[in-house]
Amino acid sequence: MSGTDPVDPAVARLLDDPAVWAEVSTSLRDRVLAEALAGEGHEDGAGDGGAVDLGGGAGDELGRRRASGRSGAAGRRGARPVWARPGLLAAAAVVVVGLVVAGGLLATGDDDPAGTEVALAGTEALPEGAASAELVPMPAGVEVRLDVSGLPPAPEGTFYEAWAVGEQGKVSAGTFHARGDQDEVVLWLGVDPDDYDALTVTRQPVDGGTVAQGEVVLRGEL
Repeated sequence: MSGTDPVDPAVARLLDDPAVWAEVSTSLRDRVLAEALAGEGHEDGAGDGGAVDLGGGAGDELGRRRASGRSGAAGRRGARPVWARPGLLAAAAVVVVGLVVAGGLLATGDDDPAGTEVALAGTEALPEGAASAELVPMPAGVEVRLDVSGLPPAPEGTFYEAWAVGEQGKVSAGTFHARGDQDEVVLWLGVDPDDYDALTVTRQPVDGGTVAQGEVVLRGEL
């Protein structure tokens, strides 16, 4: 983009909106602007200008500092608008993208989608058993992150199977055996867990496969 190319009015309005910069510290804002201005100094005398107007007065202090002792130069040549400077527009766009990402992280507390926690307790078939699950909605279904550190390995000839159980029946979320050092198992559920009453884990015989009734060894209410 050349220095005279028009800037999309929607982009300019976005970058001029003080609300966009509400979560950005003044020091970060000034640092980004300082880098952009330093990079443009050889092009158009960006060091000549007065305060930079970047939404809600962002960068005013930076502009005043750069203008100190150079007021005569500003009078000789009008400064180009901030959005006519490709370097500044690119730098501001980077900050806006960062704001979008940071906003999502602030909303959830980390970079993972929020999930529903379910505690599973052992039944009469396995009183000492325990587990916990996090159900995380994804575009392809519901990811079931199952912490099986409190579940003994399935005996040889058997495996575990997780289920969403409700009045309409039950839907499998997948199978595992928990033999080894892995404490977390990731399974997938293809239905909305809100339509079901409980999450269960059964112990299935290998020779019967998933069609066997199996014993319910863990249960947690949804």
